[in-house]
Amino acid sequence: MTDTSKNPQPEPYDLDKCTIKIVLLLHPCKIDTKDSDQRSPASPVFSRRGTGDCTIAVSTHDDLPLTKIIKRSQLSLPEPLKDLLEELKADLPQREFHARVKQSKTSKQKTTKTAKSGKTSQLNESDTSSIKQVQLF
Repeated sequence: MTDTSKNPQPEPYDLDKCTIKIVLLLHPCKIDTKDSDQRSPASPVFSRRGTGDCTIAVSTHDDLPLTKIIKRSQLSLPEPLKDLLEELKADLPQREFHARVKQSKTSKQKTTKTAKSGKTSQLNESDTSSIKQVQLF
């Protein structure tokens, strides 16, 4: 047997025999104020009223994708995608929390680096051991 993972065979340009990449972008809905009373916060993500676009792209073989932009209302998602969107909707508060924590840590690191670089510039240039020590941290 030969190991094809190191040198995979190229897939044929046959739709039934090659990997198809489908990208679906659901852009935010622009809520119609006249219909706002008909929506509930618990309504599914994929069936909200309002105008929102959806970009669909398909491609194979890392070629340029074919794209189409449609209204979200024209899109009918299969149940597994609907389920995943509902899971994502439920998980978003937790994801936002983690993103804020990460952003806070990044901001603190930048502030610390800026403060330390300011200390380095204040040191006497002849005192290289102090400069090296500050630069290590």
